[in-house]
Amino acid sequence: MRNDMQINILLVDDEPSIIQALKRMLRSFEWNILQANDGEEALLLLQQEHIHVLVTDFKMPRRNGISLCQEARKVSPYTYRLLISGQVDYDALRKAWHAGDVHRFVAKPWDNTLLTMDIEEGVRQQVLLQHAHNFQQSITSGQAVMLTDDNWVIRLANKPLCSALGVTEEELLGVNLFSSSLSTMPITLETEITRQTENQETWLGHFILLNQAQQQVPAWMTVSPMGTNYRLCVCQTVEGTSINSTPAKQETDSINQVKAIALHLAFDLTELTDDEGNKSQNILATASAELFNHIKAVSQHEQELYHLPQHHCFILSAHGDAAIAGLEKTKERLLNAVDLPSVAITEQTLDNQAETYENWIRALVGIKTSAAQPTTGEDLPQDDYPITPVFSLHGEIIAIESHQLIHYDEEELASWFAALISTWQSLFTSTATIIVNATEAGADSTKAFLPALDVARRSIPIDCYIVLDEEHLLSNTQDDILWQGDLVRHDVKRMISHFGRSFLNARQILSLPIDGITLAPEFLTRLQQPKNAIQGARLLQKLHENDLLIFARNIARSELLAISHKARIDWLSGRALAPEITFQQLQWYSPEATLG
Repeated sequence: MRNDMQINILLVDDEPSIIQALKRMLRSFEWNILQANDGEEALLLLQQEHIHVLVTDFKMPRRNGISLCQEARKVSPYTYRLLISGQVDYDALRKAWHAGDVHRFVAKPWDNTLLTMDIEEGVRQQVLLQHAHNFQQSITSGQAVMLTDDNWVIRLANKPLCSALGVTEEELLGVNLFSSSLSTMPITLETEITRQTENQETWLGHFILLNQAQQQVPAWMTVSPMGTNYRLCVCQTVEGTSINSTPAKQETDSINQVKAIALHLAFDLTELTDDEGNKSQNILATASAELFNHIKAVSQHEQELYHLPQHHCFILSAHGDAAIAGLEKTKERLLNAVDLPSVAITEQTLDNQAETYENWIRALVGIKTSAAQPTTGEDLPQDDYPITPVFSLHGEIIAIESHQLIHYDEEELASWFAALISTWQSLFTSTATIIVNATEAGADSTKAFLPALDVARRSIPIDCYIVLDEEHLLSNTQDDILWQGDLVRHDVKRMISHFGRSFLNARQILSLPIDGITLAPEFLTRLQQPKNAIQGARLLQKLHENDLLIFARNIARSELLAISHKARIDWLSGRALAPEITFQQLQWYSPEATLG
């Protein structure tokens, strides 16, 4: 008998030891775990039970995992389908994924932290799939929804969606969902979603919308056919809450108006020396890391911890009555700790009328905002090239990222690099570092860029990183192999995109010829949960120990900025740190600029 209130997880594998390992991993969750020994047995359970998430092996007797997912889509279309295997045809897997038969793939041997996160995400997305079914019956006012015709032209957009994007319904009506003004999704995705909806199937996947300021709004989206002439699109942000204007505004208002307190912690490390009486940077760095971990251990989960550039200084902040009350208890623990150096604690309170909590935290941590006053009087290049500042953990600008660079022609590239050279020489003494986004791109995308990079390097040293999809790094096609060789010859360091969402586990990533990873936006959100925080930090530490650089993009809230500090992320970017700017505005973040 179906019980729609219970979360049902179906595990399918012909090896009992694998089933038992998965059940042990999930034992802390209040889920009903069902199991099947092969695909045929699983199909019977899918017909009898309301299955929220299907976790299946690939290689099994009678029916393999991909075939099971294809049939499960027909029998139980709103079940989230996760394939797990150590032996799989990646080409067949990608076809199944693009077709919508498989929602997620995890390679064996899996990482317990990531797989648990994936199953939790599957439970949330199953709710989204079920909502899509319900919304086919009626559109409610609380969910972000749009209705398009069969050419993807928007014919209806409800208030939550319009508010989330900062536009009116009139501004959205008549706009194509895949136009460059509304989304960043490639034509190949439009083709695939069109195929699925024409087959009267529901598509579920990651979709990036653009708001009025052309800022990215990452979301999960379901697209369901409404007859033959219309499609219903239901959105949910990757942070796990539906795009909903009223709750979001209430949350912002509460953060802006709530009393907030920050403790500036300065520990006395003057007596810290080695056996010969010397004080080295390594000793200070080790002591600093130990202090950070100790503060993290005694603080409450909702309190935000930041490490300042000085080895001995930290910020611990809280907003909201419960968090502030807990902050006083944390302060007492730190002052009374017998195994810590003496600490001077200075308390600062947010003036609610003066600024928002987000800007207040940025100022305390030392990250300059758009309110910073430039001190240079030099003429900087006038340009409209959008760039994103990238910061170190301590708030120092470390790099700039461009999402458009590989799309520029030769003339635009020459102008862009000229602006970089002029600006960087005027404002900074460090080596210029640029990050180029080449996800959803191919081998031809850098043909003009690489020669332009070589020319620019004749003027100033430039470190260059390129963010790639995993399929380009795994591909055995001649074009991709030659492309990777070109990147190596031009001394371009490679980063894999969306760790935490990709098909690869940590062990496989460590075997790739890459220099770093970018985190999927939802990865940091999951680390906010206490049960994930420790395991996630250990996983990232493993990557750090193998000299991989970790880059968290699209950090939109101070809570995620605090999580980034706790997880010791190397590079950070997003609205919580700085908006997208131009080269001329880069002077806001120069060492000589002063906070306004």
